Amino acid sequence: MSGMESMKEHLLGIVFTTFEDTGPAVIYNDTTLTEEQTLTLAVEGMTIVGLEEGTKPKTKEKEFVDQLEDKRSFGPIPVPDAPNLRALAITFNVSSEESYDQRIKEFGRKCILFLLFRDDYTREILDAYGLIKPYFSVVVRDITSEKHLSEENLRELSKKMSLLFSGKLPRIFTITEDGSPKELIGKKIPASDVFLVADRNKRTLSILFYHPDPSVWRKRQIYKSASELNSSVFKNRLKVVSVTDIAEMSKILDRLNVSIEQIH
Repeated sequence: MSGMESMKEHLLGIVFTTFEDTGPAVIYNDTTLTEEQTLTLAVEGMTIVGLEEGTKPKTKEKEFVDQLEDKRSFGPIPVPDAPNLRALAITFNVSSEESYDQRIKEFGRKCILFLLFRDDYTREILDAYGLIKPYFSVVVRDITSEKHLSEENLRELSKKMSLLFSGKLPRIFTITEDGSPKELIGKKIPASDVFLVADRNKRTLSILFYHPDPSVWRKRQIYKSASELNSSVFKNRLKVVSVTDIAEMSKILDRLNVSIEQIH
């Protein structure tokens, strides 16, 4: 995950493919790959997915929509006729009402998003595996039907994935009881006594103290973890600031369009 800090504009674009009734098809491509290259990539991707999923039991559409575990990633894999490029593939299913294939109608239409990048950034991609799929699950959650696979929606999807790879999106962490930072993904985050908001645009690492009176030991642990996070992930480029005012903390989370889950 630490590799995401150095991944500046390293996403070269996306290729989006679906498994149509007649076979693999490319429905969106904003890369420099040719039609022949993308179609070959689509066929190879569907083959890899088929081999990996061939022995797994099928899951009906109503059960798989919007579940993180049903979004699987593969790769990096070679790009046809482009030895200096690699692709990371993320698969998921969308519902299909128009298919003539009963299996697709029942289990959904297979989709693969290929994220294209240069071969020399493979290590950064591998380091970021744990962040890419959860983030993708958030930005793709409104694409649940093949009717949602419009050029406009896929262009927006590419834009959002590019933001992740640019490292410009603010990132939110909490500090677990053992002092380890844990990244939080999504618009609703679990309640905690502290949140760390890393904002590269503002060059700040804000410590949001939601507990009004943390113990001396806990406060020392939080500051130590924040310092280590700033060093290991952000190369000490961020200024660590403490925020204790409730209104200011709410303002920061509102700006990020994030809310805290209520404790029942």
